[in-house]
Amino acid sequence: MQLTMIRTLCLSFLLFSGSSLAFGQIGHRMICELAYEMLSPNQQTRVDALLEHTEFDQFPPACVWADRLRGQEAYDFARPHHYVNISRGDTEITMEHCPDYGCVLSAIKQHVATLERDSYSADAAKSLKFLSHFVGDLHQPLHVGYDFDRGGNDTGVIFMGEVRNLHGIWDTGMLLQLGFQDYQASIDRLRPRLTEAALNQWQQGEVLDWANESVKIVQQIYAEHEPGKPLDQSYALRHQETLETRLLQASARLAWLLQQLWPDEN
Repeated sequence: MQLTMIRTLCLSFLLFSGSSLAFGQIGHRMICELAYEMLSPNQQTRVDALLEHTEFDQFPPACVWADRLRGQEAYDFARPHHYVNISRGDTEITMEHCPDYGCVLSAIKQHVATLERDSYSADAAKSLKFLSHFVGDLHQPLHVGYDFDRGGNDTGVIFMGEVRNLHGIWDTGMLLQLGFQDYQASIDRLRPRLTEAALNQWQQGEVLDWANESVKIVQQIYAEHEPGKPLDQSYALRHQETLETRLLQASARLAWLLQQLWPDEN
């Protein structure tokens, strides 16, 4: 019976194995809305000034822009910048895992450097949009996933009765199952967790430290994964705390990066 289920899953999965978008629109918008709220009025003004070079008049929608570039040849260079892969036997990630054409680790550093040099031009506005998105990607654990299945994109699962892939349910499937489509209610529920103590804990370290947090979560995800076993509401509930913490950490760290780029004068 289980073998039949696995075969059916593998055949059906061919129709659903496209690459996923990290945290989807809901997660990326939420990360940027919370990050923007943590900025000072002067820092918010800097963000708003850069958005004037874009088609966006608010920060949260701009943070989804990088996922809308697929198929645009001019931005093919950025396709591998959404993720970084490790081997199944790796216990930590280093910059050596980043190919010459770049990955999410190098892309974040690159766009921070661009904004350090220039915080007013259209090029800087693009870097702000890329940076805000890639910080979110880094905190979706499977964007620091294993190379053998492309960060879970090639691992089929049945989630809530539907054929999906492991990457996709960590991007959006579980968020939707946990009620995050009620965007404002979710923001209001999570905001109180951004306490001074939490920010002191999360707003430290660097990109590699944050990536290695994802590595540890990925190890746990695969340690409990049973091929062919359908996943239900209990799976989403079991990982709810991890998902929400990663969203909050991403927002806190994005705010911290922007605060360091544009410190308020004393």
